[in-house]
Amino acid sequence: MLTVDGLSAAYGRVTALREVSLAVRPGEIVAMLGANGAGKTTLLNAISGVLPLSGGSVTFDGRRINGLKPWQTARLGLAHVPEGREIFPGMTVEANLRVVDVNGGGPEFGVDRVLDLFPRLKERFDQLAGGLSGGEQQMLAIGRGLMARPRLLLFDEPSMGLSPLLARTVLGAIAELRQSGIASLLVEQNMRAALKVADRAYVLRVGRVTREGSAAALRDADDIKQAYLGL
Repeated sequence: MLTVDGLSAAYGRVTALREVSLAVRPGEIVAMLGANGAGKTTLLNAISGVLPLSGGSVTFDGRRINGLKPWQTARLGLAHVPEGREIFPGMTVEANLRVVDVNGGGPEFGVDRVLDLFPRLKERFDQLAGGLSGGEQQMLAIGRGLMARPRLLLFDEPSMGLSPLLARTVLGAIAELRQSGIASLLVEQNMRAALKVADRAYVLRVGRVTREGSAAALRDADDIKQAYLGL
């Protein structure tokens, strides 16, 4: 579904990503692991069109999409749930969900299905989004992404700043989306939890992919345990 081939990206004269290649298959959860500053957020921004590429290509569902604007990639069925949630705090939960008006061609996720996935949002439906807890805001950000009917979701640190219970709820919801046929590329600071829900994973280090394999294989690798899992 998604093929990234030799992607490079830079901020001015500073190269952030160097010839990164990866793939995400339909219905698959792929984790991108790495330390802070490795380039994980930059990679998602480059894929979704927020940041222009300086080299390489991004192909989504057989179509080359690098050079498109973010709203254009969203209309093709690629939705980006950014780091920091980026909800509209002065609007209600309902308005945050209904403001999305794109048709990505993926599974139909109307408001009712989002509320079934995240019952806490149903309890807060008429409240301003700015008054929600961090976990509820993250649920809302994911729900807004789903309203675009994506076939692929890019998640940037969805459990950041959440309690362990809410983190499990959010990551569990991402795993549940796989049953609807939605693929995910997951950047997650909780690497142990990410490897539990992912099918495959890549390791990004200083802008380059240095490892890839099944989630189980990377979870059991001694160097990954020592460098990233604290084991």
